[in-house]
Amino acid sequence: DNCPAALFRVTRSLLKGREAEEPLQGRAEEFVQFLSDKITQIRTNLDSNWAVPAEVPTASFRQSLWDEFEFVNPEEVDKAMGAMSASTCLLDPCPSWLVSTSREVTRGWLQAI
Repeated sequence: DNCPAALFRVTRSLLKGREAEEPLQGRAEEFVQFLSDKITQIRTNLDSNWAVPAEVPTASFRQSLWDEFEFVNPEEVDKAMGAMSASTCLLDPCPSWLVSTSREVTRGWLQAI
C-alpha cells in the first residue's frame, strides 16, 4: 500500500518510541469552537453593502454576494460530511476522521453554525 500518511506515522512512531495516545476527550469540542469562531469571523467581515463599481468589468455569469446564510437540514450536513476527505494533517485542529466518526454529535453542532 503506497500511503504517505502511513509511512509518516510509522516513521514518527519509530523515531519517538511508544507514546501514550493523545486523549480524544475535548477534541470535537475544540474543533466546533474553532469552526464556529471562523464562521463568525467570516460573517463579521462580510460586507453586504458592497457594490461593484461601474468601471470594473464583470464576467458573463451572474455574480452572487452572500450577505446571509440559509440553514441546512441534517441530511445536507451528512452529505457534506460524506464528501470530506478522510485525510488529515498534523496542523488540523481536529482530525477529519474524528469529525466523521463522531458524526452523531458533530452533525448538530455543524447544523447550528
